[in-house]
Amino acid sequence: MNVKMPTYPYLKPRILATDLDNTIVSEKVSHKDLWETLALENTSLIYITGRYKQSAMDLIEREQLPKPDILICDVGASIYVGPNYELDEDWARNIKQNDFEQVKTIATSIGIARQPINTPWRLAYFAESKQVQILKKTVQQLNLAVDIVFSSDKDVDILPANINKGSALTYILKKCQYEGKVVVAGDSENDLSLFKLGYPAIAVGNACDAILKLPESQHIHFATEHAAAGVKEVWTKIYGPLPQ
Repeated sequence: MNVKMPTYPYLKPRILATDLDNTIVSEKVSHKDLWETLALENTSLIYITGRYKQSAMDLIEREQLPKPDILICDVGASIYVGPNYELDEDWARNIKQNDFEQVKTIATSIGIARQPINTPWRLAYFAESKQVQILKKTVQQLNLAVDIVFSSDKDVDILPANINKGSALTYILKKCQYEGKVVVAGDSENDLSLFKLGYPAIAVGNACDAILKLPESQHIHFATEHAAAGVKEVWTKIYGPLPQ
């Protein structure tokens, strides 16, 4: 049975590819001033989040965020194409879960707890740093084809090797044969793969140490403002203020 693939939308001359939690959405910083600055008539939005699809959609609705052209969930492991947010089955077939059962066994043996996340695309746990070190060492010894992302000092994501936010974005841009301008933004360890792509990158002022300590590079812009205000700050620096 042939699976009908979603049609990717036309992507505008500029793209903001951004994380959501603590990059756009924050209890302390409003995101409402950001959207006019982005000039959305000329800018496509790609949200790239660690949340699973329904959680991301709930956040978008609750926070009244502009609907993205494309939604990347599960730290890059699933891609949904607007306006109906249909799963990209081609990308889904890249998700090789062959070693997930062994990872589950290891996680149980070191006593780390599964997160209540309903997604087939990745494994998610809560853990402490020492537990993550043991997990990484064991996975390496067994030569398992997974990558481990530890963020926010508690969240552990187990992904198939080479599947991450950066690889998902690269896949989309190639699929769309996109030749416009791309800016990425993030705050957490699971955003590091975006910062390594070479596009102008916004590190918001509340970013984690792993991002704030990245080596100096012409393409990485460190905001002083936090969350959406930091995105707006650097976006204005890159593209200039809106004409009055």
